[in-house]
This record gives sequence, structure tokens and C-alpha cells, in this order.
Amino acid sequence: MTVAQRTVAVILNDDGRSVLQLAECSIPESGAVLMYVQDVDDLGLWVRVRRADAEHILLVRWEYVLTLDFPAEEAEAVGLRP
Repeated sequence: MTVAQRTVAVILNDDGRSVLQLAECSIPESGAVLMYVQDVDDLGLWVRVRRADAEHILLVRWEYVLTLDFPAEEAEAVGLRP
């Protein structure tokens, strides 16, 4: 399953929230942070964030991610259909 190229709700630990605030990202006080995931690798999630000057790509390391939440994809039917 891949989360690349979609918007997901990311629940971060306290360190992750602090890092995003240091990176001047606007995040809610608590709960999930909606992020568009550009790509995923062994380091973490590469996400697009909007700042005052432009849109940026930011790495959110796996060590800061508690969970991801996104809608399940509908399964494709395989074979003959009635």
C-alpha cells in the first residue's frame, strides 16, 4: 500500500509537532495534521507544505509519525462480471 501522491491525516508525536513548528509550518494545536505526501522512502514522508514565500517539500521522519489515516481504496473486481 502506498500513501504517495495523496493527502493523509498524520498524527505526530510531540517531537514531530515541535519540528514542524520550528520549520514554520502551520499546524493545529492538537490532533491530526493533513499533509499532501509527495513521496515515501526509508527516511519518512516527503510532504508538500505551504509557507508565506512558496510551497516547499519537507521530510517528516518516521520516528515522529505515530499513525497515518486515509480512506481505504475500493478494491477492483477481477475476472468476469455478471
